[in-house]
Amino acid sequence: MFFILLSLIVNVLVAGYMGLAIGFRLKQMLPGLDEVFGPDTTSRQILACLYLAIAVCSIVALADSSIRLPIIVVLFPLQIFYKVLSAFLVTERSNPVPKANLAISILHCVSLYFVFAGL
Repeated sequence: MFFILLSLIVNVLVAGYMGLAIGFRLKQMLPGLDEVFGPDTTSRQILACLYLAIAVCSIVALADSSIRLPIIVVLFPLQIFYKVLSAFLVTERSNPVPKANLAISILHCVSLYFVFAGL
């Protein structure tokens, strides 16, 4: 249960923070915003929506244990898939986002292991 809650908290903190910073162009929250995510474009705004959706789903899962399992069984694999893909598709190897994505993917994999192992 520890890793599951940790994964959800990481989602709220990281995805929520990034979604707010990107979506509302809060350069004071994330000074390197343009260097890491590129200029403010429609695609970056869509990414902010994705981050905020992940954060909101994670908040709901944290708040209501009766629907936590269905949420994480869908949310975590989806995140793992898109985060691992980013490591292969982002061509700028110095960009920190794919590296952070891989770290979060590992945490979500561990959490899913405990879910399916019944621990």
